[in-house]
Amino acid sequence: METFSRRLAVVIVVTVLLYWKSGGCSGLVCRGILWVEPTPVFSMGSSVSVICTSSIENCHPEKFSVYLNNNPQPSLHHLNHSAVELQLHHVTIPHSSIRCHVKCKGQRGQQMVCGKDIKGGYPPDKPTNLTCVSKWKSNKINCTWKKGIDTYINTSYIVEFQSSGRIQMFSPQMEGYVPIPLSHFEMDAEYNVSVHAKNHLGQSQSAIIQLTINDVVIPDTPTITNITFVNSSHKKAVLQWNKSEQLCAEVRYRATVTDWNMVEEKETSCENSRFELRGLKPFTQYEFQIRGCKPNKKLRCSDWSPSFLERTPEAEPCRRVDVWRIMGPTHGNGSQTVTILWKPLAPKYSRGIILGYKVFYREYGKQLHSHVCQPKDTQYQITLPKHTKTLYITALNSKGSSEAAQVSIDQKEFPPPIITKLTSADSSGILLAWKPPSQTKGSILWYIAEWHRHDGNMWWKKVTCLQNSTYIEAKVSGSRYHISLYAIYSNGESKPATAEAYSKELEPIAGPKVSVVETQKKRALIKWEDIPVHLQRGFIKTYTIYLKKGIDEKQVRNVSVALRQYWLESLEPVVLYTVYMTAWNSAGKGAKGEEIILKLADGYDVTILVVIVVAVTFSIAIPLIVMFCNSIRHRIKRICILWVPKWVFEEFPRVENSSVVKLLQEKYRTDSDSSWLSLHSDPPITEVEETIFFSEEVASLPSLLGEDTLAERTEWQCAGKPEADDTPSAHRGYQPQVSNQEEDHLLDSVETSQVELLDSSSPAECGIFTMLLNGTFDISSRSLLPGGDINVTFGGNAQIIDLTSFRGKRERVEFNEMHDFSIEGSDQGQTLLPDALMDCLRHSEEPVAVNSYFPQLVVHPVTEGDC
Repeated sequence: METFSRRLAVVIVVTVLLYWKSGGCSGLVCRGILWVEPTPVFSMGSSVSVICTSSIENCHPEKFSVYLNNNPQPSLHHLNHSAVELQLHHVTIPHSSIRCHVKCKGQRGQQMVCGKDIKGGYPPDKPTNLTCVSKWKSNKINCTWKKGIDTYINTSYIVEFQSSGRIQMFSPQMEGYVPIPLSHFEMDAEYNVSVHAKNHLGQSQSAIIQLTINDVVIPDTPTITNITFVNSSHKKAVLQWNKSEQLCAEVRYRATVTDWNMVEEKETSCENSRFELRGLKPFTQYEFQIRGCKPNKKLRCSDWSPSFLERTPEAEPCRRVDVWRIMGPTHGNGSQTVTILWKPLAPKYSRGIILGYKVFYREYGKQLHSHVCQPKDTQYQITLPKHTKTLYITALNSKGSSEAAQVSIDQKEFPPPIITKLTSADSSGILLAWKPPSQTKGSILWYIAEWHRHDGNMWWKKVTCLQNSTYIEAKVSGSRYHISLYAIYSNGESKPATAEAYSKELEPIAGPKVSVVETQKKRALIKWEDIPVHLQRGFIKTYTIYLKKGIDEKQVRNVSVALRQYWLESLEPVVLYTVYMTAWNSAGKGAKGEEIILKLADGYDVTILVVIVVAVTFSIAIPLIVMFCNSIRHRIKRICILWVPKWVFEEFPRVENSSVVKLLQEKYRTDSDSSWLSLHSDPPITEVEETIFFSEEVASLPSLLGEDTLAERTEWQCAGKPEADDTPSAHRGYQPQVSNQEEDHLLDSVETSQVELLDSSSPAECGIFTMLLNGTFDISSRSLLPGGDINVTFGGNAQIIDLTSFRGKRERVEFNEMHDFSIEGSDQGQTLLPDALMDCLRHSEEPVAVNSYFPQLVVHPVTEGDC
């Protein structure tokens, strides 16, 4: 298999080489006919018909294929079972090859029938500019001509010399040029010379020229040897050349890429080998040529010499620098920072190599500050004093400096120009047009156009006052340019006229960012932000809102570019919506913005829900604040006391908190009296009944205490028969006991009194008092007796407690629940005092402190005159 592949490759290579060496398809062996009508060589652009007929033996054609330059051609027209036709219309290819193949029935692959080259071309143009010349030292005559357009097919040219019935023809060895030996001609004979061109499509002949051999002999080509400039100035140049025999010189020169300038005849010299040239521009590269001619002889000039290149000397710059400025900050001392900008001078204005730019300012006619910037610099930052309003700049070269260009720092409020047109130009620039301000402040010197992109790069240009339009270079497509136009006057500048434009708009590369502001029952308010300028890539004309429900359903809503929010109506609750936006400009629709998910609540108004939450919060928070804040509770209680009955706020003792009750609940309780006299427990609770004694009831007192004891008592001071307002009906209710705060030494006195009272020899007093202390009696009533004693009824029998041992200094004795005495600040329980005692205490000159309820008996000694 490998051997077969190698053999096949060799056969293909040999076939290709034979095809190439034979000049195309002409060397192929045909097994049929390939006919081209009208001819294989045809006029360019005409139609051609190709007919292929197979004559291969033992082949029944199944399919024909025709290839034009190795490209199979469709639409073959079958003429019969062994011939097909291909129509080629308007052929404009100069050279093509056609091959015809056929596939025989029962055989593999295709076989070539035949191939042929076809050519399209033009008939020859009429030759022009026929010239025949001969150098002095040459033995040949050279004829040249211009053939015209290319014919694309083989074309023959013949130069014909005809003289006295004799015709000589010469074929060129090179295109457009034929050298002919002088030996074929007679020096004085006159010849008619012409050029004939011919090919398959036609023939042509040039115009006939008449000449003699002597006429065509020309001088040798001279050369320029040197060019010098007088006084190193461009105004006068001297050219030197190698003159021979009596020849005059013709000189021509030109600057780069310009037409030739011929030196007038009067300025040429035929007597020497040098002459002067004037009118050259400074610092300009020139190309000089020279040729020699015989005076007053036709066709007797030599060829032009090779070019001689020379640059003229420099001259001082002839134009002011174009200058502009960028205003900086103003400092505290009144000085101001200014950045001065300038354009490099063009070579025709610089007229030499720029060595630098000098920036300076003047004050009172004197140059105060100057700085020379480098030739490559185009800006310089300087801080000007407070009263300096003008800045100057000049360009420097080896010959001098330009006139100073000035820029005003003092900004005026002159009216700006009026921009009339701002359009894109060839996708890489912007055309700016304007008209002068309606009201001017003098003659406009020129205009300044300034433009920059969002990245801060700034460009500017100076426009003469005669123009009302200019071209702004803006090569970045899709980038917004901010344009400002100033009118410059002799005494200042105008306010800028501003505008924005694109050299070419592109589709936005981002969409607006959407957010939800508010949702209601069946609608939602969305808002969006502006697309950043560098992403808009054009002026936004409209927005499109896309509302997608679920997966497939989509709604499109176009909104104005002036809007920044929009209500989406007819929304369904509990449905997920996808919302995004796109922006449109003149280039088309931009990329879509960020998607958001929108879902409305399940039919409930958010406002009502918020109100309910707030109300519940307050209803819970306010009671909690009142409960845990003492100051608020006290304030509320004080306010309520004014409007609510007093009994509502009366505080009664809580029996369950008594230590006596706790002792009674003990499992193992003894009957010893000492347990009741413990200093750390309350006495037993005794029922006390308030009783009011009248004068007739006092007579029974001796039976209880003895008359001698009663006789020693003082008269009643506060008791007696009660008045109408002192009846029990006028009872003032519960009264807190007020305790009087005394010094610490009172405690010893009280303890001594207690011991004396317990050790009394009177059985009645000791027993009664012991029973008071132990709580083994029932108190049904009590009253204050004359002398400060207390009347107590025990089970219906009245007993009087002698308190004489407590007379003297007023003291307050308190028995606490542990049978101990306490003073000052006692906060024990409360007891009930009789109204008579309370009335007596109210009439006392000194205030009597009333303490809260105490479970023990409280005894107040009362001195004479207290009541």
